[in-house]
Amino acid sequence: MGNDIMVNKNQIEQWIREGTITKEQADKMLRDISMYRKKQSSNKLITALSTIGAVLIGIGVILFIASNWQQMPNIAKVLVLLGSTAGSYYKGYILKYQRQTLVKVGAALIFLGALLFGATIFLIAQMYHINANTHTLLLIWLIGILPHVYALKTKPIAGLASLLFFIWIGLFVFRNMKFVSSDLIGLPVLYLVSGILLFGIGKLHYLSDNLKIIGRIYKITGIKISMLALFLLTFKFFSGYYGELDLSSQFTDGVIIFSILAIVLMAINLFFNPAKSKTSILEGAIGLGLLALALIFFFYPATTNIYVVLFNLILMGLILILLVIGYNREDMKLVNIGMVYLWIFLIVRYCDFFWELLPRSIFFMAGGLILTLGSIVLEKKRRLLKQKFVKLK
Repeated sequence: MGNDIMVNKNQIEQWIREGTITKEQADKMLRDISMYRKKQSSNKLITALSTIGAVLIGIGVILFIASNWQQMPNIAKVLVLLGSTAGSYYKGYILKYQRQTLVKVGAALIFLGALLFGATIFLIAQMYHINANTHTLLLIWLIGILPHVYALKTKPIAGLASLLFFIWIGLFVFRNMKFVSSDLIGLPVLYLVSGILLFGIGKLHYLSDNLKIIGRIYKITGIKISMLALFLLTFKFFSGYYGELDLSSQFTDGVIIFSILAIVLMAINLFFNPAKSKTSILEGAIGLGLLALALIFFFYPATTNIYVVLFNLILMGLILILLVIGYNREDMKLVNIGMVYLWIFLIVRYCDFFWELLPRSIFFMAGGLILTLGSIVLEKKRRLLKQKFVKLK
């Protein structure tokens, strides 16, 4: 995984004072840094535009087939879908890996191929009236793009695979729409478990240096989903007093299955992963602890709001842990996630506590003032940290 050390002007000036570098060297470093940042900004713009363009092309192909659905024979539809998918993969591979002339555009075309592959699966199933559950088709899509994730180390497709993983889990537990209203209340538990499961899958990839780039995407996505699920559990609607939840058997089975898988993976990473750093051990312990709490809450709901308080405390603790680990590892992504949830948490709790206590005018003025000042402070702190950190790609 390539690391780019971000050096700021103050560090260069300090090196001049210490005699580490000359003034001429410092000027060249500043010019190089300026050119590097401009190149990075340009690359991000090209990547964004290429990805948007690829998605629009995919939508255009699907709309073309849909608009001519009745007139086209099935074999023509299949050929158009397969030809578009194969052509996108082929052209993307040529541009990105063989000619290496338009790398970003090639990556976008490969991503387009992954999207068209999914559309092809669902449209062919519809054309030939294949009796398959939606979650089965989605699983075929997910399995079908995984070779590209590992063979090409393509980050966008790894991100797509992560997204499909979570959508598939939801469709799997709600297959054939056999669910009751209480299942919706249990969704945060399901996705907390699923987020930890993907995080464990990501950590397992760190056993191989070649797979770390993919493992990091899985880990970050798992953290984001877990934090979102935990945030939802801080509300009384999800973790307040309900007594016995009347959950469907397939929902309960799904939670149990994914919990067991997550526990096994987190235990493997905790005891067998060669990276025995304190933060790595802390991650494993937190993952297992969250899984234990999620299962206790799921099977033994309380007759009080104790879980609401507990989940609020745990979320606040995890935000602080993310900030500390992110700072120690010089990982800006973790710091950003921690700061985003810190800000959301403070805003939501402010509304909870003061909406009824303060006059509306004071509530909004005080909230606006806190929001403005807090944004300035957090953004300044984030920029200072970003200047120091190693920017992980």
